[in-house]
Amino acid sequence: MNEKMIIGAIMDLEGKSAIVHAIGGILFGLSVNYVYNAGLGMLSGIVSLIFLFIGLLIIGHLTAVLFGRESLSQKQWLGSGGVPYFFTAIVFWILAYNGIIAVM
Repeated sequence: MNEKMIIGAIMDLEGKSAIVHAIGGILFGLSVNYVYNAGLGMLSGIVSLIFLFIGLLIIGHLTAVLFGRESLSQKQWLGSGGVPYFFTAIVFWILAYNGIIAVM
């Protein structure tokens, strides 16, 4: 019974991490549109992806501070944090770039 409680706590923590990373993905996905349209020419796509990667590191550090540094392993963090972050960031970047979401 103790083992089930530990597994349940980990699943709850992974869900919380996914929610925080998805919210960060929305914020950075909308703001990367400005980086992409900054007029950097051929480098705009590369700079945008670097910007998204830096955003992932910032959101990952934020979740480490919120939930504790030893709470998730790197594999759990990548699965429950990195995937939702990049998925939501790319989707919201595409929506902002096509003008579906008006970002002022």
